[in-house]
Amino acid sequence: MKVYRTARDLPADRRIKGFAGSLLTRLRSGLSAAVDAAPFDPAWGPAAKLIRNAHLADAVRRGDHETLRRYFTHYWSSATSVEFYEGFAHRFEELFLRHHSLIADHLGEALTDLGEGPVRLVEVGSGDGRVLEWFAEQLPGIATFHGVDLNDREIRKCRENHRDSSRLFFHSGDLLAWLRANPAPRTVLVTNGGVFEYLLEEELRTLFTELRSLCSPCLVAVTESIGDDHDLENETFSLPYGHEFAFSHNYPAILREAGFAISWERNRPTEPGEENHPVRWYQLLAGSMSGVSRRLPTEGVSAFLFMAAQFALG
Repeated sequence: MKVYRTARDLPADRRIKGFAGSLLTRLRSGLSAAVDAAPFDPAWGPAAKLIRNAHLADAVRRGDHETLRRYFTHYWSSATSVEFYEGFAHRFEELFLRHHSLIADHLGEALTDLGEGPVRLVEVGSGDGRVLEWFAEQLPGIATFHGVDLNDREIRKCRENHRDSSRLFFHSGDLLAWLRANPAPRTVLVTNGGVFEYLLEEELRTLFTELRSLCSPCLVAVTESIGDDHDLENETFSLPYGHEFAFSHNYPAILREAGFAISWERNRPTEPGEENHPVRWYQLLAGSMSGVSRRLPTEGVSAFLFMAAQFALG
């Protein structure tokens, strides 16, 4: 899936739906306002969904990422998101275990860089908790595992499923607010399968900067999809992409600016038959300068660039 640098980059079907929706916004201004206030209300019919398409296309045209962000937040906190959790339960086996679980090996090696003391792993967008459970089994040296998600329904289910656990804990709400209320050194922040893509670039910068301030030494392990034509060398800024109008972020650039150094990264284009093909998955492991930043990079990050980043970040 390609990024949308302008509204002309939208797929033809999206442009058609957006055009039809824009006509409806003029005819039904009340419905248009209601859709904008609650874009993913499960009660919406075809007219409201066309209007939603028009709002999304207009946000791309205006470069209004705040509106896109507001729509994402409503989706993941609304009852409509049940369709994702029920329809994509296979992603744990078919996507994470098959293609992305190797990040745990690199994470396990990097834990020694956090020094002595208890380590906690925090997964943002923990969903049904299966990835967090898997990490708890694979990384016995980590003391506690915390799942943070906007969806109250999924968090309640996870709490019930793990009510007797002394290592697995689940929290409903915003990640940055939770980190501010619960600062701790030796924190490992994990994202899997597309979570940070729903945050604004400015929010991501703030999150990584405050994580380093509140939780160093710390690690960030990212598994996110990005636009298959996003030029990470020259386009350091974020761009909307895909059928969800999510954000393709330049994770290496954002993390380095926040004071992290990358020790491992992997660019993986999908293959025909995979979910969301064509898109590319980007994985990385990065650490605050007091920790994993001393490690030499692998898989595509040259030693020269690594040393230059260390020098620039002080």
